Parts: sequence; structure tokens; C-alpha cells
Amino acid sequence: MIVMAIIAMVMAIALPSIQRITGQRINSSTRKFVGLIRTVRNDAVLLSGIYRLAIDFEKQTYWIENQREMRLLTDQPVQTKKPAKGKEPEPSNFTHSPKYSKEPVPMPPGVVFDGVLKEREGLVKEGIAYVHFFPNGFNEQAILYLKKEGAKNISYSLFIRPTSGKVDIYPERITSFDGGSK
Repeated sequence: MIVMAIIAMVMAIALPSIQRITGQRINSSTRKFVGLIRTVRNDAVLLSGIYRLAIDFEKQTYWIENQREMRLLTDQPVQTKKPAKGKEPEPSNFTHSPKYSKEPVPMPPGVVFDGVLKEREGLVKEGIAYVHFFPNGFNEQAILYLKKEGAKNISYSLFIRPTSGKVDIYPERITSFDGGSK
């Protein structure tokens, strides 16, 4: 009985600490993404290129790509799902930008991508989603969802404004671009 009481007491002390650490991870990841989005947008403007944030939902990783040569996006294939077995993916004009990382960056433990809402494609929750940033200072309007793994109500919505590049953070899941609907 004494051993069980000691274990219960240790768990009562340790569990809130573990939950607080996971909460700090989602807060930290949210701030990190806001900074990353601002930096990518600034690079697109200053370096006169098209950049994109790529998010892989299966592997829970992300990376930044930039165009090799300036081309309209409509002239390029967009690979959001894996090609069929035996088929090669169509070549892309985008290449991994080593300035941000040499390989895809995994999400911290306890934090997951829970989707990207875009005007044209709607909610993307599988495959790879892209958010594009253009040299004229515009970007695709998108809402990026970050969530505490396993939790239903602990999430953040990062609303990327198309004309200013401003990122609004909502401590809840918003589902429309007017910023008010849940």
C-alpha cells in the first residue's frame, strides 16, 4: 500500500509537469512557424523568387522550397499525393532551400500538423500541402493548424494573410477566412 501511495504521489506531481512541457512545445512551435513564415515571405520579396512552405502530413515534417527558374505556377505540376506504384513523380521547378534546413524538419514530440485550409484546395490533411510566397509580397491565403498530439481541443490556427503576410494566431480551430468562425 505504501509503494502504491508513493507511485500515486509521484504521478500526481509528474503528470502536470509533463503536460506543461507539451503545452510549451505547441506554444514554441507556433511562435517558430510565425517567424519562419515571415522570413520566407521576406526572402521571396528581397530575393525576387517564389518560395513555398511544404508540409508532409504522413511524416509530420516540413521544409522550404524555392523555384530554380521563374515560371508561372500554372505551368508546373503540383504533387500533393504520392504517384502510383511504378510511376515517377512529375519533375518540379521547385528545389529544397538549404538556407532553412538541409532536410525535412520533424515536428517536436507531442505537436502535429492537423491540416492546411486554402481557398482553392479546401482543407488538406494528407499527402503534402504547399503555401506559396511571391516576390510581389503576396502569398496564398491559408490557415495552418497545429495541434497537441492526442488532444481534441488544444490547437492553434495560424492565419496567413495574403496581402500583408501577417500571421494571426488563434488559440482555437477556425474554419473560415473571415477569422471568426469555428
